[in-house]
Amino acid sequence: MTRRALLLIWISCMAIQSVHAQRTITDSPRITVRHPESTDAEQDCLRAIAHHDFRFVGVAGYALDIPGVPDYHARYWKTNRVKVITGTSDVGDLAFNEAARKYARRYNARLLKYLSTHRTSNAKT
Repeated sequence: MTRRALLLIWISCMAIQSVHAQRTITDSPRITVRHPESTDAEQDCLRAIAHHDFRFVGVAGYALDIPGVPDYHARYWKTNRVKVITGTSDVGDLAFNEAARKYARRYNARLLKYLSTHRTSNAKT
């Protein structure tokens, strides 16, 4: 293959990935966390678990990020899904985004701990 053909293939793959990442973010349910820097993520997670909500918390950006869950797409995407914190983005309030990311990391760590001892998911039967 010529370099031009390889470049065209690479550009096409990047465009497809971008569209898929954006669709994943926009299609995901949202949650509101008004003050993520002072909200108890672990307690929020336990309340969600009590309501049989086993979704992870994500942060919107160029692509969907699930802090603290590096194997989300390979292991949990189909079974647990994600809910995205409203107001997060790659061009939004930097302090809010960082606090939301820390909140999501704490929430997801608690959910992972629960899932490690229970076989549950949000998968539709």
